Amino acid sequence: MLWKIRTELADRPGALAELAARCGADDINILSLEVFTAESGAVDELVVSTGVGWTADDLAALTVEAGCVRTTVSPCQADVLSDAPTRYLRAVLRLIDDPLAVDEELEALQGFGEYTAAEWARADVLVEIAGRLSVQYAEEVQDAPRPGDGAVPDLRRATVEDAAAVVAMHDRCSYESRTRRYHVPMPRLTARTARHLSAPAGGVSVVAVVDGAVIGMATAAPWEELGGSAMEIAVLVEDGWQGQGLGSQLLRQVIRESRLLGADRVVCMVQPDNAAMLRTVEGLRMRTRVVPDGDHLMVAIALSDQSLSHSVDRGPVPYRQTRAIPAHRSQSARSTGQPAREHALAGPGAVPPAPDRGGAADRDGADRGGRP
Repeated sequence: MLWKIRTELADRPGALAELAARCGADDINILSLEVFTAESGAVDELVVSTGVGWTADDLAALTVEAGCVRTTVSPCQADVLSDAPTRYLRAVLRLIDDPLAVDEELEALQGFGEYTAAEWARADVLVEIAGRLSVQYAEEVQDAPRPGDGAVPDLRRATVEDAAAVVAMHDRCSYESRTRRYHVPMPRLTARTARHLSAPAGGVSVVAVVDGAVIGMATAAPWEELGGSAMEIAVLVEDGWQGQGLGSQLLRQVIRESRLLGADRVVCMVQPDNAAMLRTVEGLRMRTRVVPDGDHLMVAIALSDQSLSHSVDRGPVPYRQTRAIPAHRSQSARSTGQPAREHALAGPGAVPPAPDRGGAADRDGADRGGRP
């Protein structure tokens, strides 16, 4: 097992050798060592490998026996074995894409509660870099045309050439809109992710464009784990254009494109309190099925007469939220054995029913939205 030990050595020659000898006597291998200068002496940070049975308290007691004071011990992973300059350069690379991640990066780089003078200096530089990048990104965000300008959005298939405009649209969106789309906060969209969104492998994206600016986007990507020919879909509309029917247009277009690619149904993961998205799906007047899945609702839309007949009888599928976008997310899945529960999309607990709704439910519970 790997441990990170930070301890203050006695201010005398041979103190480090005494600690190393004490570790060697107990078959503890020192894998890396970094020395910081402090007012009271030298602060050493070691990464050591121990056998089974060693605990943080055991290691702390060992350092005391070697004459060390103010020791902190914590388990760690192998990634700490890279040298400090490399770790800090990688942190800068991440800040270029996401300046708001500076606190998370500092915690990973300097996990102990107390900083040495050298670490305070490093932290100050990282915070300054993040601040300058945040200002730069804010200055790059340009206002897009608004509905009141009389502009009419043009809906078309997206290509990788739209990536820069997609990033700009993402930057103009509010925190709430981004969280609705990605289910977690997404402070900044990288160029790589934007290219993937614009041309997903095996899928399709549709963008709404006004005067060269992307103001909305719908993406469909294969979801092989569901079986058959299912596509996961997601929609993001810039805040200023929300409530104008653009989300419905994008959703209809991406569903048509999905059908052309051979999909027999599309699936949308929706937060239960996202009434706007649920009403948008309701307005499609298509056969739908809603199944609670962890903290989300799995909304399936049929593209053929048979596509929803047995979908809820399949085993639970972990939803990793990584199919429409290449990001790492925590899994949210229905536990094994939990029954799938269906309800009409406009039923109680979802959204208020439309007054002109005249649809009936199939024998399998799927709502046909008023179609025969």
